[in-house]
Amino acid sequence: ATSKLSASRYFIFYMYEEEEERNNPTEVKMSQIVMPCHSNHRQELSVGQLLKWMDSTACLSAERHAGSPCVTASIDDIYFEHTISVGQVVNIRAKVNRAFNTSMEVGIQVSCEDLFSDRHWRVCHAYATFVTQRTSTGQKVTLKPIVPHTQKEQVEYSVAAERRRVRMVHDDIIKDLLSSGSIQQGRFDHGSRGACRGLPRGRA
Repeated sequence: ATSKLSASRYFIFYMYEEEEERNNPTEVKMSQIVMPCHSNHRQELSVGQLLKWMDSTACLSAERHAGSPCVTASIDDIYFEHTISVGQVVNIRAKVNRAFNTSMEVGIQVSCEDLFSDRHWRVCHAYATFVTQRTSTGQKVTLKPIVPHTQKEQVEYSVAAERRRVRMVHDDIIKDLLSSGSIQQGRFDHGSRGACRGLPRGRA
């Protein structure tokens, strides 16, 4: 069954296609033709190279909003819908969905196009968390809030807070398991199954 987070992901995809775009000041776009040096032995774009491009684009978006250097804290699960071949063009869009105190969530969309057949298709969508670096004097950089304007931005803004909560719950569970010695030789101790009660519904 599709989880709640997955359902929200596809709902937002639908809105991306239907709603007229607004000039978002944090949005960064990058297009890159896939060369043989970017591919694997099957002449398809390597995942590592794509992740590098995604991270660079998202970091520029984060730094545009923060006005200071940022570092990647994490990136959520990514589901690749299609492969990308040599000669095709990768289009990456990134924008800040929500800013918290010193961290922010950046949404990343990846699509592909074939210049000779005029075909376009979606490749993947991801959410990354970036953190501002301290100033040279050691002070924290506090982020200004994001003000959503369109319906799409309002949905992303609201869901970003829930995704952040899920990440924090997940981190706490892993820390508890590690500190209690519940993970032994790469396997869960069935006696500690109750430690997973904090997981939100829809996530297994």
